Amino acid sequence: MRRKSLFFFALLLGCALCFPVLAESVDRVLLVGCDNFVSQVSTAPSSANNVTQMMSVLSGGDLDPVTMVTRRNDLYSKEALERLILETFADADEDDVSFFYISTHGLWKQGQANGSMTLLLSDGVREDGITASELKETFDQIKGTKVLIVDACHSGAMLGKGVHPPFDNVFVGKDYKVICSSGGAEESWFWAGNEDASESAGAGYFSSALVRGLSYLGAYGADADRDGHITMTELKNYLLENHGASTTRMYPEEDDFVILSYNTEVLKDQDRTSIVSSLTFSGETLTDTIPTANFSFTMLTSARIAYQTVMHREGKWDFEHSNLVWDNSEQYGEFGDAQGFLSPGYKERTFTFSRDDTGSYGYVLMQMLAIRNNSVSMISSRVLTIPPLKGDPLLEVYTGDHFSPQNYEEMNILVHHQFPCEISVTIEDEAGNTVRRICTRQGSRPEQMKPLGSTFCWNGKTSSGEYAPAGTYKAHISAWIAGVKYEMVSDPFELVGNAG
Repeated sequence: MRRKSLFFFALLLGCALCFPVLAESVDRVLLVGCDNFVSQVSTAPSSANNVTQMMSVLSGGDLDPVTMVTRRNDLYSKEALERLILETFADADEDDVSFFYISTHGLWKQGQANGSMTLLLSDGVREDGITASELKETFDQIKGTKVLIVDACHSGAMLGKGVHPPFDNVFVGKDYKVICSSGGAEESWFWAGNEDASESAGAGYFSSALVRGLSYLGAYGADADRDGHITMTELKNYLLENHGASTTRMYPEEDDFVILSYNTEVLKDQDRTSIVSSLTFSGETLTDTIPTANFSFTMLTSARIAYQTVMHREGKWDFEHSNLVWDNSEQYGEFGDAQGFLSPGYKERTFTFSRDDTGSYGYVLMQMLAIRNNSVSMISSRVLTIPPLKGDPLLEVYTGDHFSPQNYEEMNILVHHQFPCEISVTIEDEAGNTVRRICTRQGSRPEQMKPLGSTFCWNGKTSSGEYAPAGTYKAHISAWIAGVKYEMVSDPFELVGNAG
């Protein structure tokens, strides 16, 4: 993880205002956090606080786990973690779901095998690491479904996502559901409160967003259809929209597996406890000569609102030179006794950026924060894309040679592009017919790959949700800069076997 101090506030993660219920079959949880290291900077107290917040989310209400084990800052050897995993989930059977969460430093470099991605284990005096391949070998001994949540730099490498070829996924298999905080080339970011902040201040940006998504059915939870069930797909969409500091990676890419379920009758009053709802941007790709972001939201209760903007410079988010701006209440005809104070109601806002600040093109991380009762809540963290006013993105596209959805494999797609841009990805059959549209004019994100690029994934399904037949396919890429369209088609690849 990379450290980032969050301006002058201590961002206190809101404890769940209701108690979520894990899916019926889930009955064992293991949560691990490491903050103190020999070879890396300390993340204290962020990983320990991540564990505390995840424990709150994965317990309570109707959930009565057979086992919930938490370990903070005392695991320093691979052998100790392997024993702990085997002991915690020893009694799991084929119908059980075992949750494993870890927050720590992750090590991996482009060119290394994806299975060598390493999670550090340390108590500050002794240090070891476990590779993705070794973690998989350990969990292969556990029956049932395994849900792995990894908050660590470069964690997406273990899934072959956010990396250059080869796209090997260590955790391919029907029994695995994996959620990673970042792509293989990306760093994950944590923050700590200022020197005057209480010891409880600090957390990972990804884990904070994960907790928000899983804790609320109200204004900004991950349960998009409000049916009381949060699926892998819903959680992925929520995190990609509301967590901008890194790019969440998941396997499977699309899945109806339920991570959490709620008793919706108990939660009818949930919305009244939320601060902001319906945060909507008119567009997250800013193409004007003077880049302008237009957005709207509804205040559900009185609170102070601030916006933090972070530029992407020299291949990473420049948190050290971020800018904090209070909502200009007076400008919009609202008055209060504190900066940024807003009363309940619908709001429309405009934010203008200078191309001088972004280096004529680039990315901006825009984070909306609410301050209420002396605590700070992160409402959303969005990536805004600012393409150049002209220029050929020099597209290149890479895929694997073949994949088998029948064997739970996915086809990862890498698109090199010289500049930030809007991208469309479609899957075509041999005749050139579109069988699946992966995305349409989606703003690229900084994924820290060299050369610059964006990664996508096809699970072998058509637009109708059925598995495509075995055969030859290709990825058709379109990119837009200043209204000019550029195109590239991948080499053919094979979908093998009787999919589905």
